[in-house]
Amino acid sequence: MENTNQISIADLDTIKNIIDLACTRGAFRGEEVYEVGVVYNKLKNFLDVIIARAKEQQSADVPNTGSVADPGQTQGE
Repeated sequence: MENTNQISIADLDTIKNIIDLACTRGAFRGEEVYEVGVVYNKLKNFLDVIIARAKEQQSADVPNTGSVADPGQTQGE
């Protein structure tokens, strides 16, 4: 059973997309747009950092497969 009390990174990304879609469709009044934009930008910046960290961690966890030659090796070794 899915835990409905937790928000995932994917959920936050979906929220960001919903805000973007709502803005595109004119769902907010003019006086609301600034505040919506501030929250959107905070969420986007947060997600950018989290996603970048996850990608760094993922690349650090991938073992060296030897597809890129080590600088100290010559071809044929």
